[in-house]
Amino acid sequence: MFSRKIPNFLLKPIMNFVLLTYLFFARLFQVDFEPNNKLDDSYTKFNSFDDPQPIIEYNQVDYRDILAEAEKNGETIQPVNRNKPLTVKVEECSQCGAPKKYLYSFGHDPDGYQKFQCKLCKHQWAPKKPKKPKNHPTYRCPFCNYALAKEKKRKHFTKYKCRNDDCSKWKNEHKRYRYRAYNFDINKLELSRPDKEPVNLDHSHYGNFTISKAIDFYVSLGLSLRQAERALKLAYGVSPSAQTIQNWTVSLAYRLAPKINELDLPLSGIVAVDETYIKIKGSWHYLFTAIDGENGCVIAQHLSKNRDAKGAITILKRIIDQYQDQKFVLVTDMAPIYRAAVHAAKVFLKTNIDHKQLKGLFANDDNSDEIYRPYKNIIERFFGTYKAHYKRHKSFSSFDGALTHITLYQLYFNYLKPHSSFNDKPPLIVEGARGQPIESWAQLIRWITKTDR
Repeated sequence: MFSRKIPNFLLKPIMNFVLLTYLFFARLFQVDFEPNNKLDDSYTKFNSFDDPQPIIEYNQVDYRDILAEAEKNGETIQPVNRNKPLTVKVEECSQCGAPKKYLYSFGHDPDGYQKFQCKLCKHQWAPKKPKKPKNHPTYRCPFCNYALAKEKKRKHFTKYKCRNDDCSKWKNEHKRYRYRAYNFDINKLELSRPDKEPVNLDHSHYGNFTISKAIDFYVSLGLSLRQAERALKLAYGVSPSAQTIQNWTVSLAYRLAPKINELDLPLSGIVAVDETYIKIKGSWHYLFTAIDGENGCVIAQHLSKNRDAKGAITILKRIIDQYQDQKFVLVTDMAPIYRAAVHAAKVFLKTNIDHKQLKGLFANDDNSDEIYRPYKNIIERFFGTYKAHYKRHKSFSSFDGALTHITLYQLYFNYLKPHSSFNDKPPLIVEGARGQPIESWAQLIRWITKTDR
């Protein structure tokens, strides 16, 4: 057999070619790489928790109010003593509506357009310059009243920064005042949940027993839809299709999701929040989860396309609503999105949160918050348990399908799954119409059917 060693100078090009070929086919056939956990640095810089909100100018001021205020304070404002006529025809201030007798020339802007300044409101503008549409109010620094300049624009917020070198914050702390303006209403954020009901479970000819067993195979045992289909055929001699089982699960999750908030959920005052990743149609999505530190039950879950501050704020808002103005300790990792969420909760939701952050998987004696690491480990163990159920799916085929599995697993984990730490019983109990505990999917389906009537 002919054999010959490859020359050394060819080894590196050959290895590079093999590596590039592997990476090409890995991406082509969707090899299961972990997502990139890197976050941009736009989350790392924002105001101190003690900084006030900016002065926001939503509407134009009225020059008559300015004159009346000055008259009240004994400081009458006289019209401009003009030596030369205005070179550009202008009738009034574009900000407060002051007549042109209160306007004076103020040089030219960088593009050569004549500028004017109003003596009353100090507004500067160039009348002949083409105007750009303004889609946000004017934000002013609360320390110096200087208009904030746009620093960065991100998908869910825009960062503004005070660039005034005479600002008292800059002079005293050598830090610029920053403000993050979100492009969504924080008070209207809601947890993700299925938004459709493909079939009416009450009119299925298979009956609640078959439906409950399908849910049991799919959620409780962690089988895939096709494995659940085969298990039903082998165990009970019925053969609904995988799509039918999927319709059952989505419809049940759709009906149960609004009632999760009504179920009994004892709270200990310690909440651990973290996120893990799952794949939907070949793309990574992030599952934010909040777990009670003492009871180990799931408080809330939110599925998001991005690992960003909006997802963190959404689940934190749900925790705040659950606690109903009671204080709690929030335990998270060092991801800056959680600090941004805590900051947003204080500013917009008027809630002060005791936030404890832990770095990495191992203890750090220099961190005073290390006593809270056991609570962080609880949520890591939950993700391990959930991934054991999720791994057979590899990738969900739709966003609603993923939400369905997450919603039903939360109910199963809290109210149906036997836990060794609770003497092989569920940590929480749902009571039926007659006060009896609900211990199976069949009883849960009957309960939801009766409560919907």
